[in-house]
Amino acid sequence: MPKALPARPSLEWLRKSARQRLKELRVQSPDIRLAEAQLALAREYGFSSWRSLKAHVETAHRHAPADAAGVAEIAAFLRAVGTGKMLVARASLQARPELVNAVGPHPFWGGRPQALHVAIESARRDMFELLLGSGADVNGSNEGYDHWSPLMLTLHWKQPEMRQQLLSHGARVGLLEALLLGDDTLVQQMLRRGKAALPAYNPNGGSILAMARTPFAIDRLLELGAPRDLPDRWGSAPLDSLSRLGPAGSPLVRHLLSRGFEAGPTEYARLGDRQALQRLIEADPAILRSAAVLTNAAGFGHHDLVQWLLTLGADPNARTGQGAPSALHSAAWEGDLRMVRLLIAAGADANATDRTRNATPAAWARAALEATNNPDCQAVADYLDDLAGAAQD
Repeated sequence: MPKALPARPSLEWLRKSARQRLKELRVQSPDIRLAEAQLALAREYGFSSWRSLKAHVETAHRHAPADAAGVAEIAAFLRAVGTGKMLVARASLQARPELVNAVGPHPFWGGRPQALHVAIESARRDMFELLLGSGADVNGSNEGYDHWSPLMLTLHWKQPEMRQQLLSHGARVGLLEALLLGDDTLVQQMLRRGKAALPAYNPNGGSILAMARTPFAIDRLLELGAPRDLPDRWGSAPLDSLSRLGPAGSPLVRHLLSRGFEAGPTEYARLGDRQALQRLIEADPAILRSAAVLTNAAGFGHHDLVQWLLTLGADPNARTGQGAPSALHSAAWEGDLRMVRLLIAAGADANATDRTRNATPAAWARAALEATNNPDCQAVADYLDDLAGAAQD
């Protein structure tokens, strides 16, 4: 009769058990390999292969119910990872190794990621290495995080060293990863089966077209019927999403335009396209009063474009979006001190608060410092705090 597995086995427990079994077997058979020890362990628990045992443990752990204390523990661990509290994270893993792959609430925004997702997003390289060394699943459990895999996040957040480490640890490259890598050869190979090769889901709940990073990929996805204008859960259609890539998005947006898509002033502001904006403003002067144009130009670091817009009469205190942040809030989040100074000189209110958190631009800079680990945000927060202090004197 096979042995019963522990109530909540973890992958780390499974790996340690296999190593222990290898050590025991080598007493009698010095040349025995790890794969043989893994197979012996699997059969001891009633499984035909190591792969099936591993899959069972992964599934059981992923779907195991957690009580309120467990949920709080996972949330605290993910926050320690996101804020770089190394001693706390290390102690948590020593006490409960299974936390390394636990799924829980994001410490800064929505979704249910794992610790590896959070470490990548917050550019915590030391935390990333701790998690890998503690048995983090390089492919991730991504269903609760809009199907964003750790590898996809390294591409989105421009973390090439983390990306290489994941690949060297065997991270799987699927169609979405190949699209974000801009690997046309691999994309072509994966799409040979046609529409059937497209995933049944898409990160962010929108069109897979937003994941394309080359003109070839755009054309192939359009051939297969990828939705042209389907917005994601934040209301961004593919062209809008690609315009958010900065300089890397310019050729992609231009290619979409050649395929009959239409861009508006907000997209041109993100791309820093002054000529296009000038044509639009000449045709419709009301565009100059659009808060979204100035806010996006500021948030994407187009200093000369922002100066030009302000010279034409754009309001430096215009608000946009659901939380109604100002251009100064956007620049503060990005840690762009030059842009912050430019907006302040034009009359932007350093004490303006958004409608969601009632937070000033300085508070946004501090929040970004914690969430994205961008050291430039500290200089922005200090500058804005000094302005507030001077105003009180």
